[in-house]
Amino acid sequence: MSSNELRIPVPQGGGGGGLGRRMSRISFGGRSTATKEKPMPTEHQEKIEKKPLTMYQKLTYLFDILIADDEPETMTVPTGSFLQRVSYGKTDRWRIAKDDYLGMPAYLIEHREAHPDYRVPVEEQGMIPVLDLTSNFLKKWDMLSLLLLFFTASVTPFETAFITDTAFDLLFLINRVVDLVFFFDMGVQIRTPYRDTQTGRLVRDGKLILARYMKSWFSIDLLSVIPFDVISNVAGGSASNLGQLRLLRFLRLARLLKLLRVLRASRKLKQWRVYIDLRYATLRIIQFCIVIVFLIHWLACGFRLANETNNPGDSPGWLTHYANYMNTTTDNVGMMEQYVLAIYWSSSTLSLVGPQWEVLSPTTVRECGYAVFANFVAYMMALFMIASLVNTLGVANKLQTEHDLKVDNYLEMFQRLKLDGRLKIKVHEYLSDHYAAATTQAYTNLLGDLPTQLHGFITTEIFVDFVAKIPYLEPFIDREPNLTQELCRGIQIRTIPANAHIFTNGYEGIYYLEHGICAIDGRVYPSGSIFGRTVLRQFIKRSECRALTNVTVHCLPLEVLQTALAKFPKITYYAKRWTAWQVLRRYIYTYSTLYMTAAKRGARMVPPLSSARPTMMEGEYDDIDLAVLEHISEFGF
Repeated sequence: MSSNELRIPVPQGGGGGGLGRRMSRISFGGRSTATKEKPMPTEHQEKIEKKPLTMYQKLTYLFDILIADDEPETMTVPTGSFLQRVSYGKTDRWRIAKDDYLGMPAYLIEHREAHPDYRVPVEEQGMIPVLDLTSNFLKKWDMLSLLLLFFTASVTPFETAFITDTAFDLLFLINRVVDLVFFFDMGVQIRTPYRDTQTGRLVRDGKLILARYMKSWFSIDLLSVIPFDVISNVAGGSASNLGQLRLLRFLRLARLLKLLRVLRASRKLKQWRVYIDLRYATLRIIQFCIVIVFLIHWLACGFRLANETNNPGDSPGWLTHYANYMNTTTDNVGMMEQYVLAIYWSSSTLSLVGPQWEVLSPTTVRECGYAVFANFVAYMMALFMIASLVNTLGVANKLQTEHDLKVDNYLEMFQRLKLDGRLKIKVHEYLSDHYAAATTQAYTNLLGDLPTQLHGFITTEIFVDFVAKIPYLEPFIDREPNLTQELCRGIQIRTIPANAHIFTNGYEGIYYLEHGICAIDGRVYPSGSIFGRTVLRQFIKRSECRALTNVTVHCLPLEVLQTALAKFPKITYYAKRWTAWQVLRRYIYTYSTLYMTAAKRGARMVPPLSSARPTMMEGEYDDIDLAVLEHISEFGF
């Protein structure tokens, strides 16, 4: 320390006494040797520590069983904060946390951890994590399960009814592979989350998922994966006595328990309804067609099973009667020939007409009992199909049905009052236009019923191109997504019939003409035009817009625009500056045109922008003067 400098202790921060002191250097006339302190940076970059992926995680991410989260390599940490690790089970996340102990005395914080981790208590999921409902693996697995369900519903009854021997062939191997897939599907169902019907919450607790599965589908799935084919082969392929024959017959019929899997097909179709973009009515009709086809197939297989005898002394069935009619034996009747005959009988029975060929009529008590059961199924199926189709077709297009009924009421009124036929055409055109407008308004109401965040995502996807065509909003679409979502949520879809007004008292907002042609003050706007972008100006021109054809417009109301911009002062200033500049450009263009027109007529323009001609008296105005005065009255300058 030099002779002309003195160090004195100065208290630092909030500490008292002699704690936390630092030495300050004071100069007495001479040059101080202290260097200036560099300004502290306001923020810095910190690298995120990531755990190495385990082999299990690599496999699950590779096959899209789970979706890997995209995390940045570094994060910007402001001064006075630190990068905190957030542990969520076996997963780590990172967040910016404020350092509450910054600037405190050392004796108060020396026993505390500098940057503590934050642990979120989670429910234990077990060794295998709960699957993600949005993963590609689950979608592909559901599609594979649905295809195998159709295979089971078609092949298993046919195999049970028409194939008597259970040899180790290709079909046997395929059945074992199908059983193995459904066995693994039981494990997938145990780790698939479900949505609570009362709270709507997605349940991801492994114990709750297991308990729900054990109470619902576990017993059915377990019975359907038992390999009765293998059990029948082990029990004895060459049965010698009647007891073994009945046991084999029971094991053969037990294979039909695999059809219990088909009960899950409706749930799989509902899950895939969103992915394949099917409406409710279309999905129901497809379900009806599938049910009819498989019901005919199952009844045909059952009719073939009813032909078989339990004891050697039983009466022969319909197949023997058919063989005698064809002068042959049952062994010479081919498998596909038997299937075609059974399909004819089942389809005739299901149509409530009945088979018209007496050769295929039931001949034994066993076959008559099965025929009674098949007729009962046909009656119940007819009642169910008629009621369901009426309900489905009635709900399919409710607005169209209401429109048709309203048209019928008006036509009935015109017929009773005996009015002119031209009035009928006018009213019908008006109702058709009103139906289109009501349909569009229904879509807007449907979007409004969604949650705010989901509503914002959907409307942003629909209307972001419209917002991008507004010059003072386009630069901020990506910078301020909240502003974009709020604007898109407020956009309205309007359908206007021909010769009707879109607005009559000036612009009510910004308009995008999606379809049709309209006119504003003699100027025609085609599809894709945008007008009303200067709606933020103080004096709005009182003009009207008329639809020349049926038009569909997207309207961003002025109230919505002002409310959204009020939260962003800088964007508001930019929008008003652009609007003022646009109005000024139009002002300059208008008066330049007026001056040029006046100059061509030999007139001399003097303030206040009115022409003075030698041939006109004082206070007289021509068409140019009237246009100038009208512009001043509308725009205020």
